Amino acid sequence: MDSSEDVRARWAAGLRDAAARAYAAGHGAEPPAPHPTRWRLDLRTAATAIVVLVIIAAVAWWGLRGESPAAVVSSASPGASSGAAADASPGASPGLGAASGAPLIVHVSGAVGSPGLVEVTAGARVADAIERAGGLARRADESSVNLARPVADGEHIVVARLPGSRGGGTSVGGASVGGTGAASDGSALINLNSADATALEAIPGVGPVLAARIVEDREANGPFLTLEDLERVSGVGPSIVGALAGVATT
Repeated sequence: MDSSEDVRARWAAGLRDAAARAYAAGHGAEPPAPHPTRWRLDLRTAATAIVVLVIIAAVAWWGLRGESPAAVVSSASPGASSGAAADASPGASPGLGAASGAPLIVHVSGAVGSPGLVEVTAGARVADAIERAGGLARRADESSVNLARPVADGEHIVVARLPGSRGGGTSVGGASVGGTGAASDGSALINLNSADATALEAIPGVGPVLAARIVEDREANGPFLTLEDLERVSGVGPSIVGALAGVATT
């Protein structure tokens, strides 16, 4: 035994002696001899302990087992699928918004094969509406309408006739559209819907700039149904419209 072990033994013996003396002083007798403690488990306690250990082990295994990637993806799939379905639903609005797809009803008259109401799909052009109305007639003035312009529901598209064509034109609201007339002095009237910019300059008060605006306006907004419609052109006032009588026609 080395010196450190000898010291620990003496300390342990001294403590035991001090404890024995204290016990004797307090109880008037020597302390009982120490005896080893034995743990005993009956059958019921042992069975209960086993069941508890099994439950703890099962819970630990279930909680600590890792989720596989496939399971994680599978659990996330319902939400993703519903989101994709919502994006693909008819009511969704991608980008600037999707067309409703409802058909458009357009009135096409004038120099076409079958004037009347036609049905076109959303996003159709003037050319599509005219095609549904039988196409341009043989003497139709193609320059009187903007064939590339998108149509709107309830719109009225009027195709003018070329000057000198028979049949005059189609009457719309009491005004002759696309036809030609003659002044009281026998000179031909200027057709606002078919005359080019040079011919329009013959109208009193209309110069090259204003004539170009008239042509641009009728290509963008359709033909003029009455002489007063010319006032929608920037620069055309009542004085010019008043001078149209006997000079121009629609």
